[in-house]
Amino acid sequence: MGWLHDVILRKFNNIAGTRYEEILKAYENFFLTEEELVIPEINSILLVFDRFSEKVPEEVHETLSAFEEAAVRIVYVIDEGVLKMIRETLGEEAAEEFRKKEMAFAETFLKEVEEKLGDLNIKFSRKIAFGDKAEYVEGIAKKYDLLVISRHYGSETTRTHRVSPVVFRIVQHVEKPVVLY
Repeated sequence: MGWLHDVILRKFNNIAGTRYEEILKAYENFFLTEEELVIPEINSILLVFDRFSEKVPEEVHETLSAFEEAAVRIVYVIDEGVLKMIRETLGEEAAEEFRKKEMAFAETFLKEVEEKLGDLNIKFSRKIAFGDKAEYVEGIAKKYDLLVISRHYGSETTRTHRVSPVVFRIVQHVEKPVVLY
């Protein structure tokens, strides 16, 4: 915080006395460090979707278009645990029907996303994956510089919890920047 601290001290010299020092000590965990003030270079972006994800808002598309050279990867994750549960309780035929319906829904959803990214001339690749929604994203996000995810990913949200528990877990475990919409 070196230079920023010095600038603030000069600006408020003899105005609030020791009050500034008290505030600085009390809130130092909330001030950005010099390393945190540096904007990271974004070369790869991961967009993650599932059945609960909202459509990507225009503001997020505008943000993505700012990274012209970044490689964008679109991943739609289908919960493997649900598929396994259906297989165990209702049988293989019901599980296959569920898998086909989820794949069709994923294709339709991704087609809309791809059209919008194509309109913005953003280069991308896509994938439909089966797995644990949180673990899959936590594992694959390590390879990317930026994660873009809906706050509804993984489950529905409520009035008291505006971010799904799955997204909350992902944001806590991923060490990369995250755009949450």
